[in-house]
Amino acid sequence: MRRAIIAVALFLALQAPPAMSQALSEQSIAAVEGAMSRAVDTGWTPGGVIAVARGGKLVFARGYGRANLETGTPATPDTVFRIGSLTKQFTAAAVLLLAQDGRLRIDDPVGKHLSEFPQGDRTTIRQLLTHTSGIADYVGRAYERETLFPHTSDQLVAYVLAKSPLHDFSPGTQWQYSSSNYALAGAIVERVSGMSLSAFLKTRIFDPLGMASTALDNSRDVVPHRASGYDRTPLGFANARAISMTVPFAAGGIRSTARDLLVWTDALTHGRVLNGDSYRLMTTPVRLSDGSLPSQVSPDGVRRPVSYGMGLFIGGDAAHPDLWHEGAIDGFTSHLGHFGRSDIDVAILLNTPPSDHLPISAVVDALGSEAVHAQAASVR
Repeated sequence: MRRAIIAVALFLALQAPPAMSQALSEQSIAAVEGAMSRAVDTGWTPGGVIAVARGGKLVFARGYGRANLETGTPATPDTVFRIGSLTKQFTAAAVLLLAQDGRLRIDDPVGKHLSEFPQGDRTTIRQLLTHTSGIADYVGRAYERETLFPHTSDQLVAYVLAKSPLHDFSPGTQWQYSSSNYALAGAIVERVSGMSLSAFLKTRIFDPLGMASTALDNSRDVVPHRASGYDRTPLGFANARAISMTVPFAAGGIRSTARDLLVWTDALTHGRVLNGDSYRLMTTPVRLSDGSLPSQVSPDGVRRPVSYGMGLFIGGDAAHPDLWHEGAIDGFTSHLGHFGRSDIDVAILLNTPPSDHLPISAVVDALGSEAVHAQAASVR
């Protein structure tokens, strides 16, 4: 629910024409820095990084607090964080690249590429990427046990498919966020391409865009500037539990920096990753099999619409869509957003679990004010 509230706030706040000036105002910088400093000083996060781009140009990038509490290493714009579910947009793009190559079709049945998938003609790749497959989420208590051990993608597929019942609803009839969808999509990328997902992402996305600090994470990798993840406890911060990143895999397994994520967002939204047809597929809100837009009952009991494409939440208008997602994985929280009319991109990376006390909403408010000021300047 918190993700949805932030999404609405972003959509309402950032509807403005492109800014006259590339730099952030002193007022916006003070608000952003104040929000991050408060989160660090009051013990809600050991550290974090915020980076902002406007028109594809980096206008703000700063670190706060500590990337590692034991060594006292400060967080900087070069600090590498695990990004959790921000990974999903990369996996969606990988599938769409294979579709562009003619190696698969988005409406292929999953069973065409994963032969072990039961009733394989019942669910499509499109339904995986849009969370309309009905496949039960593999994240939960059993998932926490599984993350203690390395898995091959074949083993992860077997684990997902062992859920009983496999489907919570008939494919295409509802929307339900499920990381199982993206675990299966990642396995499809591997089987169709003949490459590991890690190698495919590096070859087709990370290296061409110069994203040198981004990779599908492996806990055994020695990573310069890697942040440590932490949990909050009544006694202070504690190291987050160690997990094998082979289990979050294509649903949440990437590590990156705020700068790299802005490079990705600018490339994705300006046609340097996908062709126009694929980008429209990725950024068009899904409709259910009856043609309706999906909705979900929120924790307060109110049914609210869901606007989701492939790995991205969507707002704004079709010509200039606003795109965003949040991520959470043991010891880390992340946010990445693109706001179509103002062409503002923001990446927020924190080494602590999600909380309403984190500075995401305050940063959104500051950028909203920035967009309003830009709009006023454009009519003077």
